[in-house]
Amino acid sequence: MELNFQFLTLAKFRNGQHVSLTAGSFSKLPAIFQGGEKMDLGNRVVPRRTFLRFATCVAGASFTASLKASDVDVSRAAARVRQIIAHRGASAERPECTAVALNRAIEAGATAVEVDVRTSADGQLFILHDETLDRTTNGKGLATRLTLDQLQRLDAGSWFGATYRGERIPSLVEAAEICRGRIDLLLDLKEQGDEYDRRVVSTVLQHGDPAKTIVGVRSEHQAKRFRQLMPEARQLGLIPTLESMDSFADAGVETIRLWPRWLQDGDAPVKRVHALKKLLLLNGTLGEETETRQLLQFEPDSLSSDHPARLKATLERIALGKPLSLAR
Repeated sequence: MELNFQFLTLAKFRNGQHVSLTAGSFSKLPAIFQGGEKMDLGNRVVPRRTFLRFATCVAGASFTASLKASDVDVSRAAARVRQIIAHRGASAERPECTAVALNRAIEAGATAVEVDVRTSADGQLFILHDETLDRTTNGKGLATRLTLDQLQRLDAGSWFGATYRGERIPSLVEAAEICRGRIDLLLDLKEQGDEYDRRVVSTVLQHGDPAKTIVGVRSEHQAKRFRQLMPEARQLGLIPTLESMDSFADAGVETIRLWPRWLQDGDAPVKRVHALKKLLLLNGTLGEETETRQLLQFEPDSLSSDHPARLKATLERIALGKPLSLAR
């Protein structure tokens, strides 16, 4: 079964962005989860949270209907999930990649927090998902063209809600210090190169905890370099294609991330991860029960979510063997 999102086309955010939602473009939904406070749906403006709840329900139905996996004991699968990763912090509840999002992830019971690492114009490492500043700050253009001081003068919270006006873009130093001794820190490395890698390692060694750090590597060479520079850290293979899985495994990563869209034709990629004796990470969205149950069919070791509090509660409910809840 495939559901169609055509009736939700031209959902416009406060920043003017339009996203066409179809059953074949589920990967665009994270943009909706990070939208402005209100959304223009043609002849009606609705609160972002209202649209979020509706879109998540519909998207979850389409998404889970398209995945194919053999039936497993989902209660047991829920109990064996070892990592709940807060994607860009608790980004459904707080402005993503900010200090308040990291602290909320810790409060919510996540076991790891994921952040994206970039280099400023003056060679400092900072946390921001997008290449540009437009979506999540009051700045414009490429973020890496500004110095860290210039970046931290921007408002990185008002786009999410007035309560968070004045939130800053954190440096990696600040993120590492927030997480040290409290939660695992997953670094999504947005750049390549020896100088960049060495800066990341130096920052973690001075301000974080290498043993509680997970390095999200994007190339086999980067994986090998981090194994030499920071052997205590675990590694997550952010593989670009299924065909690259074996080479990342050979480079020594402990965990492989698979995109749910890669599982629409069956669980062969999951079986390959297991054959390579690696752990499996799957990305979810808001921790809703229907989506989570479907992801659990693939018996992941880790799940990522924009809403770690809800995902944690959902996993606990499923692990206890409670039936599917239709309550919202």
